[in-house]
Order: sequence, then C-alpha cells, then structure tokens
Amino acid sequence: MAKLSDLIPTLAQVLPMPEQTVSVIARALRKERLISTGGRGPGAADMTPEDCARLLLAIMAADQVKDAVEVSQRFWDFPVEDLHSQDTMPEDEQDAWLPLPEAMRALTQVRTFGEMLAGLIAAARDGALDAALGGVMLPFMKIEVERRFHTASVSLAGSSDGLLPDRTVMIASFAPPKAQLRKLMEASGFHEGGDAMVTFAVSQRTIIALGALIRT
Repeated sequence: MAKLSDLIPTLAQVLPMPEQTVSVIARALRKERLISTGGRGPGAADMTPEDCARLLLAIMAADQVKDAVEVSQRFWDFPVEDLHSQDTMPEDEQDAWLPLPEAMRALTQVRTFGEMLAGLIAAARDGALDAALGGVMLPFMKIEVERRFHTASVSLAGSSDGLLPDRTVMIASFAPPKAQLRKLMEASGFHEGGDAMVTFAVSQRTIIALGALIRT
C-alpha cells in the first residue's frame, strides 16, 4: 500500500511543483493529524482517499505554506451550493447536457467539497471513475479552488461530436454560508488589493494518478 513517502513525490510530479514544498505541507498536516500517522518505513500508515484529498486541497488552497492547515480545513468543509446534471435541469434544457454516467451518481449525494474530492479519488482507486469517464466522449474534468473569494467547483464536460468537450455533464459548486463568506472576504482585504483572482485547478489526470497510487 502507498505511504506518505510515496504520495509526496507523486503529487510533486503530476502537478508539478517542488517536492520539498509538498513535503513541508504534508508534515504540517500530519502534525495536526489531518493525514494518517503511524510508524516509519514499512510500519508507516497506508494512505487513504481522504489523506490524498487533504494534501491536494492544502496545496491548491494555500497562498503560503504556513496557511496550509487552516485553509485546507476551511475549504474541506465548504457545503454544496449547487449541483447540476442533466437530471436536475428543466426538461426543455436537458438536451444541452450530456447524461451523467451511472458510476458517478453516488457523488451527487456528497455534502462538502472535501467529501467530493475524497470521493473522486476513491472512485479512481476502485475503477469507477475510469468507467464513468469511459462513457463520455472526450471527457474533461476540472477541480478548481478560487483562493481569494473562497469558492470551489467540480465540473465534467464531454463532446457531442468528438471534436471538442463542448457540453456539460455535471457541475458542482461549493462555498461557505453567505454570512461566513462575507466575513472571510472582509478579513482577506480583497477590496483593498489588486483585481487578480487566484485560482488553482487540476484535471482528472491528478485524480487518476492518486487513485492509481493507493490502489497498489
């Protein structure tokens, strides 16, 4: 089974980013017991989908390494704001969407962004994500964190003609309750800075790599 010492270089390579940076963030999460802990070497803890998701999320959401623990916990708990698929759309709008694969339907029941991220990695580990993506022509999944405005989303698009992924399969958005969001935005002083948003996004390639890692 994969250990943290396997997870760190895997994420560093697929993103890509310096392995040392990933390692520092991982140690901070492990110190707060947000990543499974155990002994050393063969006795080290086996990584779970939740461990992989927490480390990935900390990397995506933190502007600075020192903030990784705090922001990863914050983004993890963001509740579902909206989740749309062909099934949820009005009948006269359903033709604009591609059907949601059966293997992904369980993910429509998640309550938080952390659950969605861990669920995607678990589905990749179990082969369900490959099955789902195999049912979509030219699948393109995007997992996105917007650091400045404290939002996150997961979307899946596909192709209707085999040329470009031009139609949506699913889109889920996550954000804190509006009162909490207002406080976060005021605390961040976004209105005093420049106009640039800070977005970090990954595709299914990262999720599949993490699933493959913990499958063995």
